[in-house]
Amino acid sequence: MLTYSLVCTAIAEDRRTLREGMRRLAEIAHKHGISMTWAIDAASARALSTDLTRWHESHGDEPLLMVDIAPIWGTDADSDEHLQSAEHIVTMREKLPDYISSEWDKVERAMAWASPVVAGAVQKNHVLLYALAEVGFAGLWGYRWREAGTDDGCPFGLFYPSADRHNFCGTPTSRMVGIPDASVHPAQMPPSSDAEIDTANLRTQLLKGTARQTFDLYVNNAAWNAGLAYVQQIDAAEVTLLTSEQLDQLDSYLAYVCEAQEAQVMALSKAVREYQQIGEGTQPTFLIVNSPSETRAPSSNTSAKSTLFYYDTDCQLVFEDGKMEPIGVTNYVSPPVSSPNGAEFSLPQIEDFRPRRSRSRLQMQFVLESPKGMPYGFAIWGNHAGLTLATTNVQAVTWLGDRLLFVRADLHVGKNEIEVVLTI
Repeated sequence: MLTYSLVCTAIAEDRRTLREGMRRLAEIAHKHGISMTWAIDAASARALSTDLTRWHESHGDEPLLMVDIAPIWGTDADSDEHLQSAEHIVTMREKLPDYISSEWDKVERAMAWASPVVAGAVQKNHVLLYALAEVGFAGLWGYRWREAGTDDGCPFGLFYPSADRHNFCGTPTSRMVGIPDASVHPAQMPPSSDAEIDTANLRTQLLKGTARQTFDLYVNNAAWNAGLAYVQQIDAAEVTLLTSEQLDQLDSYLAYVCEAQEAQVMALSKAVREYQQIGEGTQPTFLIVNSPSETRAPSSNTSAKSTLFYYDTDCQLVFEDGKMEPIGVTNYVSPPVSSPNGAEFSLPQIEDFRPRRSRSRLQMQFVLESPKGMPYGFAIWGNHAGLTLATTNVQAVTWLGDRLLFVRADLHVGKNEIEVVLTI
């Protein structure tokens, strides 16, 4: 099942325009039974409380508190640099919970019904995660995948950030759920990070005509994921810039989302609670991307070039169609010292692959040399739907429909001999 949440950023000095955009969006979203998540700051809570309270009572809308830690932290507030002084970090661990509590108190005074479940932030670090958990929050929204910046290295979906590095999974984990600013379609992202080209923003997708395609990508991957979420974001002020025709397109798109049987629409706070119910750790998450297009109905046609994106507690892996070894590894367990985003620079390659077939068994052996212990995996492309796992010496073997067989292994230093035996 895919969880779908729509977040609207409702922060602007021009409150008149802000309310107009919020009301236009709410009218369309609520018509389709969508519970909105409104990203507000403490300063705007009182001004927006009347609308938010009415929509909470009628449609289950929820606020999301945006937090800016720069005034408390000082310069480089968005940094997890190890060079930060231990004394400063200790001080911030004492001050930030009080600061966040005072910000939330302003929201609660305006809306007594509100609960501190999800916060949002542009600038993040591991101390912010600690402080939010201390206050009682469960999720941090605003992670931006594959963008240059301090979030670089984070997963593309929901995850439990490391207690030591906000952009990593790994242990020990924080008590927070990390949430993307907006779920992305990797094939539609620009080749290099560009703040002026936000392909994940819902308004941009409507203008480019890619909204359904991106949503369908996640729908098509829901079957082999336990905790896949689709988060969309739009700015309330930008809603006022949409023409009547574009508002009709938004209406049509949200109707399309709600018609999808594979998707469950909910406020972001509920999506966080749903993810927490699955398990305490980051869930293995898969995203198979076809190029150049995706359709709603999953297809066994693998003639189109495909890419597999994967992450779990220990790593992110990327695979190209037809290639068993990953073309990219983000290592959360033992990253290179010079790699702030955890990317491995030199990847082990298969030296010997020995498949053996009999009437009822398929035995696959992989031999490769690794210079270090590291998380790793293999993608065996093709349809293995008629087989089951007999024996293996790896962590997990997962069938992704009729698309591929995914093998998750941890390598040790030196020669590694991996075996997977399948049977009818």
